[in-house]
Amino acid sequence: MDLVIGIGNPLRGDDGIGPRVVAELGPTPTAEAIAVLQLTPELALRLKTADRVLFVDAAVGETGAFVRRIRPACGHGLGHAVSPEALLDWTERVFERAPDAWLLAVPGRLFDVAERLSPEGEKALPEAIEAVQAWLRSAAAAESSEEDA
Repeated sequence: MDLVIGIGNPLRGDDGIGPRVVAELGPTPTAEAIAVLQLTPELALRLKTADRVLFVDAAVGETGAFVRRIRPACGHGLGHAVSPEALLDWTERVFERAPDAWLLAVPGRLFDVAERLSPEGEKALPEAIEAVQAWLRSAAAAESSEEDA
């Protein structure tokens, strides 16, 4: 099973890009998609059963959405929140496995109190949704080629 996690606060402008991508993605037969305000250690319970995970989050200073592979890494969060890499590390330490993981970074400009995305955030939304769909298709294509072999 694949897991897509949209990270961010919809009341902080472009910080809400991750949850918005998940909301607009809609249901998918091959993946679970959830939105969270921040990553917390409890999410390790969901990661332990996932084959792959895609974290979707706003990124400051980027000009286009991009997906990059990430790996477990020890890290400290602010308060109860942790980074995707630290969450993977916790999952691996506690459950002795972590899913293959990627981060979709989506450009954001406005992070003030606002219930809507900036014009740049709105413009990046379709590209981000397409990136998630392509990521989901890549798993299906890999499974299909394995069955053919």
